[in-house]
Amino acid sequence: MPTPIPPRAPDAGAVRAPAPDLQAEAVRLAERVRREVAGAVAPERIDSELSLLNRFAEHEDVDVVVGPVLAGIIAAALLAARLTSGLVDPTTGAAAWRALDGLAPHPAPGIGRLELDESTRRLRMGRGTVLDLAPVADAWAADRIVQVFAQAHPGHALVAEVGGACAVGGPPAAAAALAGAAPTARTACSRTGVEPGVRAALVERGRRGLAVVEGPGSVLVNPVTGAPAASPWDRVVVAAPSAVEAQAYARAAHLLGRDAPGWVAACGADGEFTGSRPGSTLRRRLRTPGWPGRAGRAAA
Repeated sequence: MPTPIPPRAPDAGAVRAPAPDLQAEAVRLAERVRREVAGAVAPERIDSELSLLNRFAEHEDVDVVVGPVLAGIIAAALLAARLTSGLVDPTTGAAAWRALDGLAPHPAPGIGRLELDESTRRLRMGRGTVLDLAPVADAWAADRIVQVFAQAHPGHALVAEVGGACAVGGPPAAAAALAGAAPTARTACSRTGVEPGVRAALVERGRRGLAVVEGPGSVLVNPVTGAPAASPWDRVVVAAPSAVEAQAYARAAHLLGRDAPGWVAACGADGEFTGSRPGSTLRRRLRTPGWPGRAGRAAA
């Protein structure tokens, strides 16, 4: 069984550095990370580690040593599952395919079928488990780009966006200034739809990760039932200390529905939730108490 949609590798996304020479270096770094992630999890590549892993697990239990990139992404997926008490589950691959094919839903096997020793990169995966790592791979890649850039260029800020996840690195003041710069169509955080002043204020509060989940065009499966998630939110944006954490909370918030704002705030993250009532053209927007207003102040 192939890896579930979205059938793409995480793209290199956009990066924004504070100087032209650093920008060129950041673009090269982002492309290198993109190639590494594609080799690990690209579902359209039959030779990617994840494609091979899912095919083997279709017929038997798997006990293998995986590469460092795949190990890092799986570790991030397990972290997301723990942070969300299982609402975000990387084992929903088969359930997502059943939903797309119009078949009766079947619950995800759960992360109890996965065991990763991060020190040795040994992965054990139960038979019949199909991993969907595309969403978390985007967030992991964004975090990875800023991490590697910071190691090579300490003291400089960077903004990196991959898919619907955005990460910010560097000294606090420089990071906030760079995040608050108006993006263009080719620079980072242009797709999140968050105003520059709001982004800067979030970074000042230690929110180095931002993620957006939009209902249309995505297949979010409830791991308990295996059915596609029905949510009152058309769009959820969450800011957290890392892109992986932000995306975990955003995906869980979509599943939680009306309870999402309070839950996200209780997790120590900030969020903005936009939705519309069935049969109505009116849209509502809710924000957690810590979400900055237009001028960068926290919303009431």
